[in-house]
Amino acid sequence: MHTDIQYKYLPPSCPSHSSQRPITGGISSDPTKKCKSNGIRSSCFRFIPISSRPANSILFSVVLTMQRDGLGRLLLLHVAALSTAGAVAAAAVLRRRHRRKMKALLPAPAITEMPKVVIAEHGHVEHIEKFSHYVARQMGFEDMNECPQLCKVANNYLKKTKNCMDDIYDLLANAPDADSLYVKLIEEFDKCILGYFAFHWDLCTTLISQALTVDSATKKKLRNLVLEATRKQRFERITKDLKVTRVFSTLVDEMKAIGIVNGINGEEEAHCTDVMAPVAHDNRSPVLLLMGGGMGAGKSTVLKEILEEPFWTEAGANALVVEADAFKETDVIYRAISSMGHHNDMLQTAELVHQSSTDAASSLLVTALNEGRDVILDGTLSWEPFVEQTVAMARAVHRQRHRMGVGYKVEDDGTITENYWEPVPEDEDFVTAEGTRKPYRIEIVGVVCDAYLAVARGIRRAIITGRAVRVKSQLMSHKRFAAAFQRYCHLVDGAKLYSSNSLGSPQLIAWKGGINGSLLVEPNEIECLDKVGNLNENATSLHDLYPGGATTCGSRSIWDDMIVAPSRAVIQQEIREAICPTTTEAKKTPTAL
Repeated sequence: MHTDIQYKYLPPSCPSHSSQRPITGGISSDPTKKCKSNGIRSSCFRFIPISSRPANSILFSVVLTMQRDGLGRLLLLHVAALSTAGAVAAAAVLRRRHRRKMKALLPAPAITEMPKVVIAEHGHVEHIEKFSHYVARQMGFEDMNECPQLCKVANNYLKKTKNCMDDIYDLLANAPDADSLYVKLIEEFDKCILGYFAFHWDLCTTLISQALTVDSATKKKLRNLVLEATRKQRFERITKDLKVTRVFSTLVDEMKAIGIVNGINGEEEAHCTDVMAPVAHDNRSPVLLLMGGGMGAGKSTVLKEILEEPFWTEAGANALVVEADAFKETDVIYRAISSMGHHNDMLQTAELVHQSSTDAASSLLVTALNEGRDVILDGTLSWEPFVEQTVAMARAVHRQRHRMGVGYKVEDDGTITENYWEPVPEDEDFVTAEGTRKPYRIEIVGVVCDAYLAVARGIRRAIITGRAVRVKSQLMSHKRFAAAFQRYCHLVDGAKLYSSNSLGSPQLIAWKGGINGSLLVEPNEIECLDKVGNLNENATSLHDLYPGGATTCGSRSIWDDMIVAPSRAVIQQEIREAICPTTTEAKKTPTAL
């Protein structure tokens, strides 16, 4: 039982109360009685604690006393009012907390374009809607059994199987306007791919594995658990077994690329060449073309167009394309692990060979520049210090031969050293060739696009080729390149920037003609560069990629123009009626996506 402190009354200096005895047992004096000496009421009272006794008796005594006078009733009213106000405030706080908690527990509003996800009780993802089922739902079919052939064709198109295009035409063969519907269905599949991969980027591995796996759910889950538990041991064993083979294989690939090993009549014959012999360029300077852009930006498409230009057509076999991904695909360790067909190992396999493929590409680059070859360096160019040092090395390579440096190194004390290239000291062999070398002309061609579009391309490419990257790394490459591109333009002799936001040919949106020239831009499209340079690299969907949830990048929004366009519902109905005419008559037209 709680106790309260007992007080006694001591009149300090009031003559009219000096004869009274100390009062114990709580407040029992009349607080309204005036002091005869000065007319002051209870201000002359002083209480000191003398003991403790049960709180209920003290409270009872106080209540009885206060009930006998008006001030006591007034105090009780104040106490009651304060208690009531406190209770009301506390109740309001509790209501607000409860409301917020219930709101957090409510499911988010359903988005028609979002793939459905089933969450288990422990919070893990139990199941993601399959792409084939997603396509059927977008087309307006409530039951997947109504359109089994459509589901099969959609899945084959996603994986880009050998006969997928023929299967699409066979599906529409009996339609009155088969050729027109064929084009429309392919466009619809492309839109479904963009819609399907616009969400759940944090579940990228699951999306890829599900598209490539045909096992039952239980068998697949058990298989994934076993593979994840044994991944480290499997990788270490393969790396150890193929370590020496990899060194020689990579060296041979570099020699083939640079031209030291040539195939003649189907037979490879090794012959030595003077690696310092400059390549004839008809008295012109050799060219180093830096091809940059985030992963999945569409650099390969732009590069094909560049190689068809008169300059590079004339350069012919003397030109060399340096690409780290090419070494990655021929890496013996990468091929050995990929051949096992474990889809969940894609990301880890690519990361395992990333450094070795990058080193091989760097070795090939510096060798080609030492020779004075025309070179195209194809990469993300997302790391600014590397690009700056590479340009500086290319500016000086006609005067002094270079070699690879230590690269990016972190010392024991935390000091970071970045030295990607270093001159070869006391290079006497270079003196004879120095007088005939011309300085490099350095150009940069960048490709920028809506990063959401690049993520969708990247996930589908992983399904088709088996080569995947983490979405965060992909977004970071886009962000860094876009943020640094205009600074790169000050380092080079010429620059171009393309936008690949459309499904057609890339569009030139910026151009610079000389090292001291200004960057000329397309005002309506260059905004895409700024937006990508400020994207959220931790985004898990299209709607949290750009500030404010915007979906516009440049002069258009792919999401608004293609995925949620009102005209899409009409095309979907036309295709649906051509595929299953007997089951669509009574159905409503699906909501526009």
